[in-house]
Amino acid sequence: EDADAEDDAEAGTGAAARVDKRSEVHILLCGDPGTSKSQLLSYVHQIAPRGVYTSGRGSSAVGLTAGVCRDPETKEVVLESGALVLSDGGVCCIDE
Repeated sequence: EDADAEDDAEAGTGAAARVDKRSEVHILLCGDPGTSKSQLLSYVHQIAPRGVYTSGRGSSAVGLTAGVCRDPETKEVVLESGALVLSDGGVCCIDE
């Protein structure tokens, strides 16, 4: 019996078979104007333990990951985290 279980595990069948799971879920909301897509995103980002809300108009593809800016006090160039970095392990809501 033990030999059969080992054979099943090696063949990828039976209870010992490996199941691949996605670590991240991506969702695209599409709909007619006025169907509360923005309100839904705003609510989701508020209730998520680690949620960030940003508008697509105000951020570029580069700005979603990181941005270079000047510190107003020290006048040094610093790297600022973008919305995707800040929401790592949580929810990043990007509205139009």
